[in-house]
Amino acid sequence: MDRDKLPLVVGKTSLLDRVHEALAPHCREILVVGAREYAPVRARIISDLRPDEGPLAGIEAALLAARYRSVFVAAGDMPFLAGDLVGHLLGLLCTHVSAVVPCFGGTPHPLCAAYAREIQPAVSGALDAGVRAVRELLEGLPGMRYVREDELRYFGEPELLLANINSPEDLAWAQAVLRKDVLPHESG
Repeated sequence: MDRDKLPLVVGKTSLLDRVHEALAPHCREILVVGAREYAPVRARIISDLRPDEGPLAGIEAALLAARYRSVFVAAGDMPFLAGDLVGHLLGLLCTHVSAVVPCFGGTPHPLCAAYAREIQPAVSGALDAGVRAVRELLEGLPGMRYVREDELRYFGEPELLLANINSPEDLAWAQAVLRKDVLPHESG
């Protein structure tokens, strides 16, 4: 999309507000990385320390600014993120688990995942070494816990839970899902 996606409305609520509503019951603080003009009430806007270096740089900024050990990272354009899933993934973090990442369709979804703040040096080191893909970081991260599709289905249809809006067609699809004009497995 050629514009800021976060204020786009799905149903009657902006994308960022929808994500905020899913996070708020489970997160004591909500950080919005790199937002220029808009953030939900009670969310703290933080600067992206490495602008234009992608989501991994946003994760780094969040981990550096976070006040708590457990940090949930969610893309701001996830219209169907479920609060119960957020709580579950955060609950799986423990002393020997440093990241909890859902997998759907054989693909990890690191922008809907729980991370321990202690991985920040690994994130910064990866960025310093030229890594930009979050999935590349995950490959070498100790204490990874992947959440399988069958476990995700307990919280809803994974395709919906992990969906994000990248195009006008995605936005139309999300609107249609809310109107129940399409089934969760249908696209575009």
